[in-house]
Amino acid sequence: MRGLVTNPITRRLGFLVAAILLSLCFSAAALAGETGDLASLRAEALALVNEARSRHGLDPLQATGRLNSAAQAHAEDMLARNYYSHTSPEGEDVGDRYRDRGGSRWQKVAENIARCTACPSVPTAERVSEFHEGWMNSPGHRRNILARGLKSFGFGIIGEGGRQFAVQTFAGPGVPFALQSGEEPVALSAKEQVAAAARLINEQREQQGRAVLKTSEALNTLAQRLLPKDLSDDRIMERPDGLFELLPPGSAREWRTINVAAGGCGGCGTQPTGADIRYFVDQWLENSQNRAALLGSEPTHLGFAMLATGEGRKIAIAVAGKRLD
Repeated sequence: MRGLVTNPITRRLGFLVAAILLSLCFSAAALAGETGDLASLRAEALALVNEARSRHGLDPLQATGRLNSAAQAHAEDMLARNYYSHTSPEGEDVGDRYRDRGGSRWQKVAENIARCTACPSVPTAERVSEFHEGWMNSPGHRRNILARGLKSFGFGIIGEGGRQFAVQTFAGPGVPFALQSGEEPVALSAKEQVAAAARLINEQREQQGRAVLKTSEALNTLAQRLLPKDLSDDRIMERPDGLFELLPPGSAREWRTINVAAGGCGGCGTQPTGADIRYFVDQWLENSQNRAALLGSEPTHLGFAMLATGEGRKIAIAVAGKRLD
């Protein structure tokens, strides 16, 4: 197809200790362009995507108003202001456009864009098919279309003056960041989570010539109580006046010191898995303060707790404590 250019973006949110808040502002220029039978074109775009996903054993996607609106607004804005990018001139991206329409900031969001020059102004099903074929023949776009952990889809298209712009948008809870090739994200029980975290941390301690940490129910309880109760913001742990007061009754006097490592991620799946624990432990050990807390000579015991909201957000807390002899 003449003048076809495509471009992909995939975005996932991951962080330790602090999250980055992105601007929720978005403005699109008013535009009088040609969309053709937009409802029919959106249905065709979704059918093509789901056909490709079905061939690869992936779950079908569902169209949503939020993603359709975000995709259409971006297609119209690129045409109206004559630019071609995932990022608007003001710096807003697909995540901003999705959240501005009520989408979750904790989901994985992806976008494919394409344009055609010297094309008829009115979009057709044939043109949608050509855009889809171009995306499937491009590795980056193909990865977005065939990504695991996606649930929702949106499509926008517009033409004017021999130009057309098309946008695919995707969203979903994602999959664990540290998931390895061929590995399935199997959910772990709370007991299995503690054991997995202790195993990974103790492997590193042994390499450093440190004694292994024993798991502690009292520290597990403390870790669980540090998980945030209000998930409406980006807080990844409660901030009590004193950690010792969160220990089970009567056990505070048994501990000399307590240190905490906390982390969170978004777009990283729905359930606590071994891959998540690998991710959090790896992130902690890359931070000098957390590394000292978990691998230092002082701690004798370990506690661990993890929260998965089901929409793509996960939080993990590790507690390393020195128990009095």
